Amino acid sequence: MAKQKIAVVGAGLIGLSTAVYISESISKCSVTVISDKFTPNTTSDVAAGMLIPHTYQGIPIHQQKQWFRETFDYLFEINNSSEASDAGINLVSGWQIFKTIPDEVLPFWSDVVLGFRSMTEEELKKFPQHRFGQAFTTLKCDCPSYLLWLEKRLKENGCQVYARRIEDLWELHSKYDIVVNCSGIGSRELMGDLEIHPVRGQVLKVDAPWVNHFIRDGDGLTYIYPGIHNCLQGQFNQDGLWSTPNN
Repeated sequence: MAKQKIAVVGAGLIGLSTAVYISESISKCSVTVISDKFTPNTTSDVAAGMLIPHTYQGIPIHQQKQWFRETFDYLFEINNSSEASDAGINLVSGWQIFKTIPDEVLPFWSDVVLGFRSMTEEELKKFPQHRFGQAFTTLKCDCPSYLLWLEKRLKENGCQVYARRIEDLWELHSKYDIVVNCSGIGSRELMGDLEIHPVRGQVLKVDAPWVNHFIRDGDGLTYIYPGIHNCLQGQFNQDGLWSTPNN
């Protein structure tokens, strides 16, 4: 039986993770990753990489929790392996703080992360103007390191990687049996899906090795995330903004 030829379009975290999973899960297949951008020039390269989920309307909570648990368990296994440093995965503890008490005091993911609890009054004194907080330990991913680690695994698995801009997925139908679209924001043009739009964030990477705990505003708009190689300071949720330079 001939090998199934599978193309994965997109080389961000989703694209490379998908390609690795296919190559390691399906026998008798060849996997090719095709993208016009690779690390360090992908959207994933500037993602904060903190494993704290959002809640998405229209998707059952039990499904969202299952996705988060599977992701947490997968990255936790890497964290406990000798590959953790190369993959840029580490555990980090900290606080999520709120100026008003949230409707969801106990989020659906509270029993997935480690050591989830409400902050004490003494802890909250460190954050004036905040009335409520949550303390827990989760996983942090240094995305550029993780992308390089995924690329290494792809090459070890014998996968092909091509730098090429795809204008239409039908360009690939004569050469590949299966095409997996992982183009992310690029799907707006590639698939003509005008419902896809950017939600921009701005991230500063600073050298601050004395910062050991994350601090995240409860609405997710501002944060400090320490990682293996640097400390991220950021804010996000600029809906519909395409501009990429920090301002």
